[in-house]
Amino acid sequence: MNDSVFVFKSLKEKTMDENLQDFISLAKKIKVFGEDLDFESDAWDVSDYVRLKRRNTRSRIIFRGFPSVKGSKDANSFSQPYKDFAKAYCSYDYSMVAYTTVSSRLAALRALAMALEETEEYITPVKATLLHFNRACSILNDRYQVASAFMAAEELKRISNFLVRHQLCSLFAPWRNHLKCPKNINRSVGPEFDSTRRARLPSPESLSAIAEIFGAAQQPGDVFTSSICAVLASAPSRINEVLSISINCEVEEFDTKSNQVLYGLRWFPSKGGKPQVKWVVQSMASVVRDAVQKLRVLSEPAREIARWYELNPDRLFLPPELEELRNCHLLSPKQVSRIVFLDPHLNGDDTRRGGDWCRKHNVPEVIPYDPKHKDAPRYAFRDVERSMLELKPKGFPYVDKKRNFKYSDALCLVRKNELNNIMTYRTVIVLPDTGYIQAQLTGTSSVVNIFDRFGFSEKDGGKMQITTHQFRHYLNTVAQMGGLSQLDVAKWSGRAKITQNKCYDHQSDRDILALAREALGNPEKSAGHVASIPQSSLISRDQFAELKILTAHTTDLGYCVHDFSMLPCQLHRDCSNCDEHLCIKGDPVRERAIRQHRQETESLLQKALKALGEEQFGANRWVEHQKLTLKRLNDLCVILDDPDVPIGAVIRPSGIVPGSKLQQLAGSVQVLQSEVEEDTGTYLRPRLASEEDRG
Repeated sequence: MNDSVFVFKSLKEKTMDENLQDFISLAKKIKVFGEDLDFESDAWDVSDYVRLKRRNTRSRIIFRGFPSVKGSKDANSFSQPYKDFAKAYCSYDYSMVAYTTVSSRLAALRALAMALEETEEYITPVKATLLHFNRACSILNDRYQVASAFMAAEELKRISNFLVRHQLCSLFAPWRNHLKCPKNINRSVGPEFDSTRRARLPSPESLSAIAEIFGAAQQPGDVFTSSICAVLASAPSRINEVLSISINCEVEEFDTKSNQVLYGLRWFPSKGGKPQVKWVVQSMASVVRDAVQKLRVLSEPAREIARWYELNPDRLFLPPELEELRNCHLLSPKQVSRIVFLDPHLNGDDTRRGGDWCRKHNVPEVIPYDPKHKDAPRYAFRDVERSMLELKPKGFPYVDKKRNFKYSDALCLVRKNELNNIMTYRTVIVLPDTGYIQAQLTGTSSVVNIFDRFGFSEKDGGKMQITTHQFRHYLNTVAQMGGLSQLDVAKWSGRAKITQNKCYDHQSDRDILALAREALGNPEKSAGHVASIPQSSLISRDQFAELKILTAHTTDLGYCVHDFSMLPCQLHRDCSNCDEHLCIKGDPVRERAIRQHRQETESLLQKALKALGEEQFGANRWVEHQKLTLKRLNDLCVILDDPDVPIGAVIRPSGIVPGSKLQQLAGSVQVLQSEVEEDTGTYLRPRLASEEDRG
């Protein structure tokens, strides 16, 4: 990828078709997907740039329409010039903001192409109208589920914005997505919530089955899958994060408060969270230790191979028993089979398996096959070595170069096909992807899931399956029900934002009501004012209302419990005369501040009285205010000095009702009018008297 920045600007003096051709010509110069990308090809391999985390599949952008039936391969290529526009748009859009998925963007382009084909003979974005965008949106709504249709329609809106902004179509204003954003059903009731909850949380039977499988697993694939599930069940995690943890992931720390050794795993969150240690609850610590040890033992042979290739990047790894073959110039098919595969062929036909492998990987025959010649065919060792070295993972030796994370340090590294226990490669290593784990837990048309292999089914006899993300939903819901703060839940889960918690909270109103009843009925689980009230005592409605302190901040004299999210302070921090201000007896710093405030108020009152005697403007209002403030402070000091009031008592003023904004305004106007009238009269009386004397 080069560092050049290309910005397209349409020209008003050109037609829309001319501007479209200029845009396509500009996009052909953009090499964001590599210098060797063939722009004219209908299938772009962008695996090096757009790659799903921990998936070993290739990422391709295929510029074709929708297939006639889902799963079929009869989709036709886009017509020109729409095809070139689609290619240019994908390339230009990536150069502006690098995206990590292409499915929604392609769906939007395909839907718009289908809408244009229904009414136009010449397929070009220049002819796109509101009717075409509405039809494209309808196509997306028919072909996809609610969430996917909405996301694709959002991409359709971005395409519309681009076309309008650069004057590449006749629309005067961008098209708006009329599909509703799928609502997130949280903390609710009813069948819709219950259905969503069942879909996102694992069944109790499946969790119990995983626990039994973890203890009974013997085959490499079962050991690997059940161990990964054990880690997933210990802390809220994403599967790609688990598959990317290091061999040195374990952390132990002695907790002086509980006198226990805390156990955790080093973690690298994949969606914006900072690297962290995820502490494992004590009840799961031994299980996770066992799981990590099983993965460590399983991955040791593969990590040994990775270490060899780090030191010998151009030489084929061979175990000691096969090292002699390195000196052989020519290899028989059987010898090739021994080098490539770990175990002998099931039917003992290693000669045929070795020859098939060479043909599949284009290893040339130095001595061609001849049924009359017992030493034919023969393959050069260097050719076999070259083909084997080409099977090293892309980017080797690094899994993630930014983290300096190497394959030799990967806890989940295995040899190719080792987890399937069929035709395991001796010297080829792979890091299993999310697709493998998901297939093991849910099954596919060709893969029997781990529950079926061990004979487990749901309570109603149905097929048992679980997804990796259900563990994350389950642990988050348990944490919410256990009273963990939203910040702690977000940190534990490795999230960058607390607001993301709500998508994983599946507590029903029934759960919350049960927790509230349990807390109110058990003083040990209560907190704040509710905990200090005996169960048998009764309180008035006013007292109950006083308990609902939603927020607070400190002041010089105590604590302000005004909710600033509802309304700004109406008294301009006149805390002594506010019914939302609390004082705590026994706080020496604030008690001194209260007494100092009283002394200052006494001094200010004397100054106000002196000004009133001199008939200064507004002095009467200050006298009234300082008298009221001094009275409140004196009353407060009496309570603080009363030995019958216990230390720690919360003192809240009573009988103080601050006036509303209208009342304050009306009072100010009334006082101002009286003062103006008084001042005016003082000014006019001498003038009138002088006029009478003249008369």
